[in-house]
Amino acid sequence: MNRQKNIQPVPNRESFSEQADSEVDALKKYIETKESNGDDATVEKIELISKINDIRYFPEERSLFDTWLGKIPKNSFEQPIKINDPAEVTEYLPDVANYTGEPINLFFSYQGGFSNDDLDIIFRHFSSKNQNFEISMTRYQGGLLSVGIGDKTRDTSARMDGKYYGHYHPIGNFILTNQEVLPPRFMQGLLPSPGDIRGFLKNLNSVSDGTRIYSHNGSVSISIHVGREDTDKAVEEYKMAYFDLFLGKNKLGFLFDEDVINYFRERFSIDIQFFPHERTTESSDE
Repeated sequence: MNRQKNIQPVPNRESFSEQADSEVDALKKYIETKESNGDDATVEKIELISKINDIRYFPEERSLFDTWLGKIPKNSFEQPIKINDPAEVTEYLPDVANYTGEPINLFFSYQGGFSNDDLDIIFRHFSSKNQNFEISMTRYQGGLLSVGIGDKTRDTSARMDGKYYGHYHPIGNFILTNQEVLPPRFMQGLLPSPGDIRGFLKNLNSVSDGTRIYSHNGSVSISIHVGREDTDKAVEEYKMAYFDLFLGKNKLGFLFDEDVINYFRERFSIDIQFFPHERTTESSDE
């Protein structure tokens, strides 16, 4: 007797959509409950943002990244890729995000050393392509550079053991609502995140010469002043309000550049300066 195969029905797209909407609604209610009780709902907000924006890594993206990774010459801090021109760095960068969850860094050696101008040009070239994942650059003595390859929402490969020149914020992964109440620099990808601030303050030596954030819309220079020890609470307060921006709520209360600049100066002893669009940071080599 022929045994009939157990064929599972394929769920339709509508069922997926209904399930996703149900999960989003449940998360929103849970967040409201936590906040009404005075609890921190940051973890749930990040999960909600990910679900609303459908942040995931498709099979073709994974395949492209694996192919790229397989073609990259073996390199390390001790045995970097030797290049003849800093601009060559751009030829080695991927076009898709690091989906692995593991830190992946490219190490380059250039006999002339990497100047601020060199790194600014590399970042501007990368930013012009409006890539949807983060990268970071850390400079070391002896003409050595590390480029960290991040994912779509954070830099999983940042190194703070040298001079942290800067990193890139993608802007194409999020659908922002109520844009009229949101800070323009946030929508442009130029607002430092709580993770950025915490990392800078914990690694003052790495950012002692300042650091930068780039996006498709320009860059922002960041200078950290040493001396304040009461920033932990301020960072936590910033974190609780920052992720609301992705949900169309501006609890920070600032819109204009001067308000943003004053906010970071008063709470973190950090000076920031925006360079939108074609104008970027003023270079001054070490």
